[in-house]
Amino acid sequence: MAADVTGRPPDDAERLEWVRALDLWGVQVHVPEMVRDARMGAFAWFSFPPSVHVDLDELARQGAQGHLFSVFAHEIGHHVLSPSTRVGSFTLLHQMARAITASDPRRSLPVASTAALLSNLWSDMLINERVARMQRRVDPVGEPDMIAMWRTLTRDREGARASGSAWWVILRAYEMLWSLPSGSLCAREVPEGPAAAVEAARRRQDVDPDAIDVSSVRERDRDKARAHHAAALRVRAVEDELILGQAVRPDVDAGLLADAVRTFGADPVSGALSFGMILAPYLVIEAIVSGATSGTPPGGLAGGGCIEEPGEVPTAAELAEVLGDPRLSEPPVHPAMESVDAEDDSGAQSYGVAETLALFSGADPLAVLLAWYESEARRWIRPLTQRGRPPAANAIPGPLAVWELGDDLTDLDWSASLAASPTVVPGVTTRRRTELPDEPAETRDWVALDLYVDSSGSMVRPSRGSPAVLAGTILTLSVLKGGGRVRVTSWSGPGQVAGGSVFTRDRLEVMRQLTTFFGGGTTFPLDLLAARYPPEDRGRSGERRHLVVLSDDGLSSFFGTGQEAYAGVAARVRRVVDTATLLVEDRSRSMALPAAEAGYDVGYLDDMASAPRVCADLAARIAGHHG
Repeated sequence: MAADVTGRPPDDAERLEWVRALDLWGVQVHVPEMVRDARMGAFAWFSFPPSVHVDLDELARQGAQGHLFSVFAHEIGHHVLSPSTRVGSFTLLHQMARAITASDPRRSLPVASTAALLSNLWSDMLINERVARMQRRVDPVGEPDMIAMWRTLTRDREGARASGSAWWVILRAYEMLWSLPSGSLCAREVPEGPAAAVEAARRRQDVDPDAIDVSSVRERDRDKARAHHAAALRVRAVEDELILGQAVRPDVDAGLLADAVRTFGADPVSGALSFGMILAPYLVIEAIVSGATSGTPPGGLAGGGCIEEPGEVPTAAELAEVLGDPRLSEPPVHPAMESVDAEDDSGAQSYGVAETLALFSGADPLAVLLAWYESEARRWIRPLTQRGRPPAANAIPGPLAVWELGDDLTDLDWSASLAASPTVVPGVTTRRRTELPDEPAETRDWVALDLYVDSSGSMVRPSRGSPAVLAGTILTLSVLKGGGRVRVTSWSGPGQVAGGSVFTRDRLEVMRQLTTFFGGGTTFPLDLLAARYPPEDRGRSGERRHLVVLSDDGLSSFFGTGQEAYAGVAARVRRVVDTATLLVEDRSRSMALPAAEAGYDVGYLDDMASAPRVCADLAARIAGHHG
């Protein structure tokens, strides 16, 4: 990579072109490194912190050595316009990954490398269009040097044709953006669809089970194996026919791509999804036609001579900023399709946690999980507090009344009595001051949440999108936002317990425990619960605690099943804590009866979408709880 490439500063002529490019953008960037024969697969590349490298030998091989002004202007554009920052780069990558996943049901493409390629090409288009426009503004008469450079880079029409339909769409979009006649950068003829491949897929649906080799299968199971294998081959062939036969229109898509560049020229992230949805289907079709595996990068894009050098993996703060970007909540839809339902109420960024972990595979998995669950939970998080204990009753002075014989002598108000008459006549001139109740203002207290998370093998793993972890994230972050404290305990089988012994406000520690996963049996740690809540604990230090258990229908151990010595712990602890709730993945509702007998409330987590509602109900109970 560039870190291993030794370069030199630009010479006088090169520095002059560099200064022209800086003046075009009106910025200052560190001078580029000029290298020789770096074999990077491109004649220029950029990286963060802002740096630019140019391979003079590769530039000459492509005939663009006379266009250093535009090469420099393009590389500067990556630091000014798109992606401009590391966070911008990671956000574009995520948008492209969403487009690829939505367009590739067969998972024919390697997501990470394809997303990086598409992200760079989208940035290239935005920058090239902007640079050509600025060059035209400086010299309204001559052709912008950027356009001249692209005439040079695309002079090999046969090579461009071999690059595939996706590259044709990009080049035709450039022609539209720059008002060039059709055929200036790419062939005039619109690429044809893979008709032969579609016909081949139809023929492959006619499978002869007798021709399938099942010699490695036991003889009694061979007929079943042949039938299953034949059915799988037919399904695969039908899928191929459907994907290959989809109505891609290169000429129409080129126009849509040009529109996207014009519309989102100043907002790369918002337009990235449309760009990906336009081009990804072409790459999927090419991968199926060529028989490429999911680990093979797409070959249907020639590239534009510039790449982004891979840098360090995203930090936790960068991941939080990327996945928290509201622009990632847009549904992945091809711009030619009218959305039937304009309001997407499905949740946050609609890209699975497993896919996100794979996309950012080099990053800290805990940081990815934290950022993903927090982005999913963000719109449901509200400061969670509870009603404060009312202060001692106060009173305010009321009107005067006659002090009667027999009233308490301490109630006699001598000042008021003498003011009424200098002659004191008990029961006639004597007065007392009455009192009126003073309604105290309602106070709010922070919440102490004691959360127990089932991480047994029957629960959904946090890395697969767990409703329980999402619910736990909403609850814990709401408590922390309200100034409260949380204690999280992850549990599974005997001896499989993790978590702190004290309540904390450390958000990272809370999420670490919340996403801990053992994958063992299901035995609730009643011995630990009993030790934490002895009978004499009620009212200790005036602290009120709220107990929540996240589990599934295997929570019977919580009520003593298999732990008969602790059978009464759950009911006894319920009398010690202020509220107690079971949030369970239990479609059979088998926990309802034992929970009611022990005095526990129950909320049901049937899927990810139900987590916010269940948490809102619990939060309302806690917020309205009287001490």
